[in-house]
This record gives sequence, structure tokens and C-alpha cells, in this order.
Amino acid sequence: MKVIIMFCVWMCVMSSLYAQKDCSVARPDYIPLSDMEGLIFRGFPGGLYGNGSNIPPIDHTKAVENAVQSLQRLNANGLPDNNGKIVMIGVGASNPRTEFDEFIRNYASYPDKNSSLALINTCIGGQGIQKMNQQTDNYWKQAKKIIEDSNYSVNQVQIAWIETDNTQQADTVFPRAPLSLAKEYQQLLATLHKEFPQLKLCYLSARGYAGWVGDNQSVGKGLMFPRDYYNGWAIRFLLDSVMTNKGDYSYAGKDAVIPLATWGSYLWTNGEQPRKDGFSLDCQTDIGPDGLHLTVAGERKMGALLFNSFMANPSAKSWFTESKTTAIAEQNISAPFGLLINSHATTLFLSASESGEFPKRITLYSQCGEIIVSAPLSEPSMDISFLSNGIYYAVMQYNHQTQCQALTIVR
Repeated sequence: MKVIIMFCVWMCVMSSLYAQKDCSVARPDYIPLSDMEGLIFRGFPGGLYGNGSNIPPIDHTKAVENAVQSLQRLNANGLPDNNGKIVMIGVGASNPRTEFDEFIRNYASYPDKNSSLALINTCIGGQGIQKMNQQTDNYWKQAKKIIEDSNYSVNQVQIAWIETDNTQQADTVFPRAPLSLAKEYQQLLATLHKEFPQLKLCYLSARGYAGWVGDNQSVGKGLMFPRDYYNGWAIRFLLDSVMTNKGDYSYAGKDAVIPLATWGSYLWTNGEQPRKDGFSLDCQTDIGPDGLHLTVAGERKMGALLFNSFMANPSAKSWFTESKTTAIAEQNISAPFGLLINSHATTLFLSASESGEFPKRITLYSQCGEIIVSAPLSEPSMDISFLSNGIYYAVMQYNHQTQCQALTIVR
């Protein structure tokens, strides 16, 4: 008996040691995709889009606007109904589940939330894309039950947020590995198209950093570094194909085989090194013992980043808030909402709204959704000399409305 007990203790100790994260790891040769405008990685231009920048092509922006304009309140049979709902689901495994839970909590406390929007977390731990891209997989049976238990129907699902990877694929050769994952993403989108007939738009998020896993054998090889970094590249490559709107990537009209996909957020950081927008993770406080899963603090940080990325996204803002569900034109980012920048791009001037009131608060977001500054306003101007060149989103809160405008800083 004593031998058995000692053996069990030894196994517990070894398991604990085996699961230890390695916070000392540095990856100097890897740059966040969103920080790579004008840069090259192994022969491929960086940036979130194929044009080597973080700005989507005009045609893609218009396609997303058209998809948003098609959103409407639906009943359980998928028919237009003023008392119906627009359902958004979260699709992914364990980290995505906790991130989307925090996203839902952030949204619940948002004062201008759309009462016609229902958020349902269908992420299930341990489920990789290799399972989810099969229509017959048990993942979808469980996901549908979650939706039904929430008193909604698959026919009301019109928006999906997705963060996933192939948990078993150990290939780390670039660009072969992310190109293969991009094809699996296409298969997942095709499955979603079949499972949710009213699904219009999918927002894709790149995975967070996994380089602290070390030699932990309990973590699937497909989740380890550098596949976490390649995950963002896979989405980039996928969207390159989606923007052709042809063949297996057709998303419009009767020939559609997938819902339209676009960027949701970019979560990857190079370890603890802050990105250009200031976002970073702390290995000790944000990451659990296995180097992969998030702590409560990490969940809150990722959930806030995800929520802020939707807040900063003009297309999402149009259905995110009350009374703007089907009218993206009301939130057109090129519309003159009264923001002017001086010739040296050091001061932001705000004019009154049509009703004559000035904003009570302004929040500036990076293009990836990180809050740069959020402050009440006592005068109709704001110092922006601290901002580096790039694209930002200004969300202005008045007494009776919220408005969003894109800002481009070039000095």
C-alpha cells in the first residue's frame, strides 16, 4: 500500500512539473501581423489584409456593409419579425469560450446595447477545427442544444465569432501550415453555412500567444508555438481567397457556399512584448500553469480586447447598438461627425452635433480594438500629439446618442 501511495505522489509531482509554463521564452523574430504594415515575413507582406496593410480593400468593406444591412430580426422559423432576434454565436474551444464569456459580460454592462441582439456562447472545450468542420460532428449537436436551451433557434443565428485551430496538426512549416489551416477554415465556414441557413457574417479572431507552453505534453501539438502565430496568417490567407468571392469562397447570392468572413480581432502578442497599440500579456498573471489557458485576469483582458474591437469596428457598431441594427449608413465611417484634425495632427477638434450638444466623453481605439484613451471632455478639443501614425476609431458619447468615426494620423 505504501508503495502505491508513494507512486501516486510521484505521479502527481511529475504531472505538476510537466505542466509548468516557461515564462523565460523570447521570440524576437516574430512580429504581430497587425504591426507588420510594410514589413515582410519569409517572403510574404505583413498586415491584416493581402495588400500589405491593416486597411481592408474597398470591395471587401462594401461586402461587409451589405451583409450588415441584410441583418434583421427573425423569429424561430427564420422569418422577419419585429419581435424576433438577431443571434450571434461564439465558435471555438476552451480559451475562446472564456474570452466570449467575458465579451458577453462586457456587453451586458454596455448602456447602449441592442435589445434585439442575443449573444450565445457555443464554444466547447477540447474541440479543434478538424472536428468542427464536419457537419456530423457532435460539436454541432451540443451547440444546437445550447441555442435551444437559450430559447432561440438555429434559424435566428446571423452572426458568428470564431477562434479556432487544428489541435492535432503539428506542421510548423511556413507558409504550408497556415495555408492548410486556411483551407480548414473554409471547410468550417461551409459547415456553418449548412448548419445556420440565415448566417450572414463571421468575424474571425487570431489566437493568443502560446509560446509559454514549453515542453508540456498535455497540450495538443497543434496549439503550440509557432502555430499560434501562424493562426493569424491562416486567417489572412483565408480572407485573400474570400475576397475573390469565387468557387469554394463564394458568399453572395444563390451561389453562396460560405457566409462572408472578415477580421474580428487580432489577439496575438510576442510574449510579454507590447504591440504598437500597447496591448500585452503577462505570463505570471494572465496565463495559467500549462502556459496556454488563461487565468481569470487573462480572461478579462482578452474579453475586454474582444469587446473593444467590436466597439471600434464601424460595421459591428451598426448592429451592436440600439436602433441601428439594419442601417449601417447611419454609422458610415466617412460621414462628417464633426471631428477635425489640425495640420500638424497634434490636436483633435470636436464640433457640436445636429442638436447642438458636444460629446460628454470620447474613447480612442486602435485598429485592433485596444483602448488608447477614454476621458470625459470639458472643452471641444483634445491633444493627440502622443498618437503614432495609423488608423484609430473615435467613439463619442453624447447625452442621447453614440457616434463612431475613423481617424487617420499621418505626420
